[in-house]
Amino acid sequence: MNFRNAIGYALLAGGVAVLGLPSGPTPVALMAGLLVLIRLICQFPPRQGAWLGFYFGLSYFSLGFSWLLTSLHQFGDIPFVGSLLMLLLFSAAMALYPALFGALLARLAPRPMLLPLVAPALWVLTEWLRSRLFGGFAWNLVGYGWDRWIEFLQIADLGGVFLLSWLMVLPAAVGAALWLRPSTKREVGIACGAIALLMTLVLAYGDWRITTLADRQEREKPPTIRVAIVQGNIPQQLKWATNQQKSTLDRYLELSRSLSLPVDLVVWPETAMPFFFRSHPDYLAQISQLSREIAAPILTGAPMVDREEENEPWRYYNSMLMLDETGSLEQRYDKYHLVPFGEYIPLRAFVPATFSKFTAGTEDFSSGPGPLPLSWNKGDIGPLICYEAIFPDEVRALADTGVRWLINITNDAWFGDSAKPQHLAMVRLRGIENRLPMVRSANTGISAVFDEIGQELARIAPDQAGAVVVALHQGSGQSFYRSYGDLWLGIWFGLLGIAGILEKKLPPARRYSG
Repeated sequence: MNFRNAIGYALLAGGVAVLGLPSGPTPVALMAGLLVLIRLICQFPPRQGAWLGFYFGLSYFSLGFSWLLTSLHQFGDIPFVGSLLMLLLFSAAMALYPALFGALLARLAPRPMLLPLVAPALWVLTEWLRSRLFGGFAWNLVGYGWDRWIEFLQIADLGGVFLLSWLMVLPAAVGAALWLRPSTKREVGIACGAIALLMTLVLAYGDWRITTLADRQEREKPPTIRVAIVQGNIPQQLKWATNQQKSTLDRYLELSRSLSLPVDLVVWPETAMPFFFRSHPDYLAQISQLSREIAAPILTGAPMVDREEENEPWRYYNSMLMLDETGSLEQRYDKYHLVPFGEYIPLRAFVPATFSKFTAGTEDFSSGPGPLPLSWNKGDIGPLICYEAIFPDEVRALADTGVRWLINITNDAWFGDSAKPQHLAMVRLRGIENRLPMVRSANTGISAVFDEIGQELARIAPDQAGAVVVALHQGSGQSFYRSYGDLWLGIWFGLLGIAGILEKKLPPARRYSG
């Protein structure tokens, strides 16, 4: 195969792989796309392998992140052509990670038999880098392709989404190895049998974990709360209009008063209250009155503004507040992992002041102090505002503080529709990884509640206003991944090391060129 044709196939493979994401029709497509990519890379030297990985990534990310066009064009007021160019530029930057995968795979696995050792471990390491470097962007890791099988997801409490990614790439690597070299029926049977056995063991583990966790709840009867999620469904075009503030508040008050009582906690979305409470004490008083009526605190998103000294500039925060009948603003969490260009401009000191973020408001948000719990007498809450829930290591750090509930408030209204199920799948998996319930309230959806197993207990469909109350058990907060997640990095590197040792002990390899 000539290299030009290989580029075409790499682009096609990336497009096919997108169909396996949570918003797509079939997860098998992810595995098929990765299989084709690995097979292509192994036919060429490292430099060309890097380009093949890049083109795969360019296609995969451009289509997988297509919802950014809505953010940039519709809500950022950037012309469509400019928005498309920005999407392609961002996707090209993300494609550098599959390019690194392609370059290293071509060098580290010169013979097909090494692919099952090298390719899955190498792919996971590049995903881990993507979730960390330059602030990280852990969206659409391939492990989320397993989202449709709750039994399969249970293994995330051992190795998180990265272990699920490894399990997605492994069958693709085995398939590519069989494709690259003449194989006997016996070899094909052994390889397929081994994969089938592994998948069976994963499913068996999932069944066992679901059963044992359900038995624990029945036996230990952990504390239960009645939590309400409220979805106001305020259109993004109206959300920040000052003449809509009163009607927005009235909608949330009305929906919350319609709840079936008793309730222990009511959760409103990110920036559900699109104003500064200190400038609207009358609005704060109405929420305090609601809290008094339903005898429960209101957890809501709202912007906040502070400064430590009178001569210092004001600092703006995207915050989560727990409001009760006292009207105090002290129970507060400030978002610390902000969205670049959406909530702040990176390297602001070197950027013209006229260049503003794409979302409402001219001022950049400031970052909060880090993953910190919110104290509550029924068990500390792990607060996650929007984008923060996509970072496995950061949620692990939050879970490690001893929280008993994870609560994600978000506003996905300024994303395209495909982002909503993708974001929901990531949020759900954070709860499974750390064996904590996940409560999610989104402005326009998808709002949902999951238990520590990842079972969906309630949902409010996108683009609808609604409110629902759910009885939710306190999570154990105990998982191997939460305690030893970093151990897996050593395992991935170890697999690459084993492959390197085997390569040195075997006769010199000749690159496959068929």
